[in-house]
Amino acid sequence: MSLSDAPLPEGVIGFAPGLKVQDGSKLTFGQARGGDDVAAYFHTGGTTGLPKLVTHTHRNQIAAAFGGTVLQDLSETDAITNGLPLFHVAATISCGLSFFIAGANVIVLSPAGMRNPTIIKNFWKIIERYRATVIGGVPTALAALLNVPVDADISSARYSISGASLLPRAVALAFQKMTGTTIHEILGMTETGGLVSIDPGAGEPVLGSVGVRLPYSKVVVRKLGADGSLSEACAPHEVGVMTISGPNVTPGYKDKSQNGDALRDGYLDSGDLAYTDEQGRLFIAGRSKDLIIRSGHNIDPVLIEDALQSHPAVALAAAVGQPDKYAGELPVCYVALKPGTQAKPGTQATADELKAYAEPLIAERPAWPKQIIVIDAIPVTSVGKIFKPQLRTDAVQRLVAQVIADAVGSSDAVIDVAAGGKRGIDVTVTLPAALSGQQAAVEKVLEGYLFDYKVQRAN
Repeated sequence: MSLSDAPLPEGVIGFAPGLKVQDGSKLTFGQARGGDDVAAYFHTGGTTGLPKLVTHTHRNQIAAAFGGTVLQDLSETDAITNGLPLFHVAATISCGLSFFIAGANVIVLSPAGMRNPTIIKNFWKIIERYRATVIGGVPTALAALLNVPVDADISSARYSISGASLLPRAVALAFQKMTGTTIHEILGMTETGGLVSIDPGAGEPVLGSVGVRLPYSKVVVRKLGADGSLSEACAPHEVGVMTISGPNVTPGYKDKSQNGDALRDGYLDSGDLAYTDEQGRLFIAGRSKDLIIRSGHNIDPVLIEDALQSHPAVALAAAVGQPDKYAGELPVCYVALKPGTQAKPGTQATADELKAYAEPLIAERPAWPKQIIVIDAIPVTSVGKIFKPQLRTDAVQRLVAQVIADAVGSSDAVIDVAAGGKRGIDVTVTLPAALSGQQAAVEKVLEGYLFDYKVQRAN
């Protein structure tokens, strides 16, 4: 039996069979829906853990989409290059429904979007052919486009956008220079109908800012207590946790047991560290889960990533914390180089060279990366967001392998590292027969690290 012949779950209608039973001469509708009725379920991006299904009501989606129409300054003359997969909330709302409300066009860039190498290769010609007025994509896609010379007339583009994750300043400046467009950042969450704030399309962008809140919504940056509690609003430029309330905010997850502290006291706890300026513009300081905590000093990984991202040979950079017995965590940074840089004179970048380049650009000495790790590709999710859990487990893997090799004089132990457990990381060390007598020594060198571990002997 083929996949297309497989029985569908109860309540699910296949697109093709559903189309066949419709009267092709007119539109037919079922029962009228209300604002609080469920419109859709969208999964979260899963960048910090397993994805969760988020409930969207019709009101959530319309409120978010209308805000996107207004703040992106859209009209029926606009056309956007939608390079996100359509299962992603941004593709559907800010790059879809917001444009449909204005009567604008949406150019869908293949099912794989900007992860399709052919789309990247021909991107500028697509702009010219369809006279796109709004262009852009997630930061990883923009970084890839920087390697493709503009070989077409892209004068139709009014401005560029970037969203899904923080845009490195170096990428933004290079993209603006290459395209001749200003770049406006968008902040969205699946839990807010896909949109929180937008750097308005009709104004001059402020690099590093994700703009102003949507109409009819409220965004408050709150002080974070030592016990994880949130309290009063922060002063301008004071970093706290961003919370959102308004008609765009979800009523909860499909599995209500997952609501936890995310929805409390009438607002959504975003988990994002943020601050505002005197004009109310919003700036994201990083994910609270992404903070690197070194001896009680909170390090924003963006400080490290921006410094390395400005190096001409670097395509992407991602900083994470590596466990340390004394400091708790030390920053390490993974780097992927631009294609061909190793072959171009003056662009070779070893780990030591990158470290020496970045340190003077990082104002906080505790944030200087202990190690730069050059890898072939930075892991990303299906929509192009950097997937840091994989990098964190790799950082632990490298550390454990080194400390065990130093302790027992052998690298033959099998080390398995997985995200999970009470402290976020589980480590299992399996010793071969030749090292079975070293179990106590291995356990001793692993004591004191902020992860759970188990040392066992091979069968």
